[in-house]
Amino acid sequence: MKLKHPFEITGIGSMPYKSEDKACDIIFPNFRRIPFWPQLVNKSFLEDMIAQFSERMPGIEVDLKKKKVFINRSRNIKKEIDELNKRYALEDLEYFSISEDFAAGFYEYIYRLKSHDNTMLDYLKGQITGPISFAFAVSDENGMPLFFDKELFEAAVKALSARARWQAARLKDVFKDIIIFIDEPSLVFFKQSASNSKIKKEELISYINRIAAAIHTEACYAGMHCCADTDWDFALSTDIDILSIDAYNYGELFVKSYKKIFDFLERDGIIAWGMVPTASDDLKKDATTLLAKLESYITFLSEKNIDRQKIINSSLLTPSCGCGVLSKPDAECVITRCVELSQLAKEKIIA
Repeated sequence: MKLKHPFEITGIGSMPYKSEDKACDIIFPNFRRIPFWPQLVNKSFLEDMIAQFSERMPGIEVDLKKKKVFINRSRNIKKEIDELNKRYALEDLEYFSISEDFAAGFYEYIYRLKSHDNTMLDYLKGQITGPISFAFAVSDENGMPLFFDKELFEAAVKALSARARWQAARLKDVFKDIIIFIDEPSLVFFKQSASNSKIKKEELISYINRIAAAIHTEACYAGMHCCADTDWDFALSTDIDILSIDAYNYGELFVKSYKKIFDFLERDGIIAWGMVPTASDDLKKDATTLLAKLESYITFLSEKNIDRQKIINSSLLTPSCGCGVLSKPDAECVITRCVELSQLAKEKIIA
């Protein structure tokens, strides 16, 4: 993947607004080249990152009162799996669509893009919950995570793969260059993996790669976002085109994987540096301070014999995580800081 403009900005997904109109009013003028569709976590629990992509998954239910996504084993799960497998084999992407009740921001985003001046766009950006995070967030009545139910987990991976394809295809109807992030915060739990563990990192990589492959099927770019520390060698070994990291908090740990970063950049991978903090205590950090932090990472990597210009040409900027849990003023502060940092990076680093 080749970026059209280094140090452009995009968002992670979640926003604090209850109105999709208000969210898009903020996104489009600030994230001009890579706008993203907003996940409205305060509008409805259905827009929570786990619930949002759970429609028509075998055995999966959403309890709006308890704000819980769970496995209901009293359902005819075998019949549901058979139906999903049939639709998946037929590549019936509409069966795997996301309805407006689950993603009002997506539909408002599409609506606006149809009358938007798209000449300024570099990419459109969407997102989907990754299979690992989904499978460890959903459990049955005995507390067993979905991940350990082989049939249900396989069905969930198929559903997420097809749903990623559906989303990519819908966005591609509007604009030609599309990025879909696979959101995998749960990778934090796999930084260390004992040799005798039943969960192998190679296995986890294969599941992420299946979602990436589905996105690639639509000739779109696959990103992966992890808003915590993880095994970065592992993350950089997946088939993704973009790795999105919380660089504000974990950049120093990330750049220690410089050998894998070298390989990733050599195959035209992109780093989305989450340089703008979303934790309230850190929001006072000005763009100059954040720029110095970013420059230190680029300098460190260039001193490890990674071409500095290649790093620059392969760099996006984002908030460190989603803004859904922030107050509206704090979220808008994050967005303002993203814009300021992007401008400074273009002026100071590229120049």
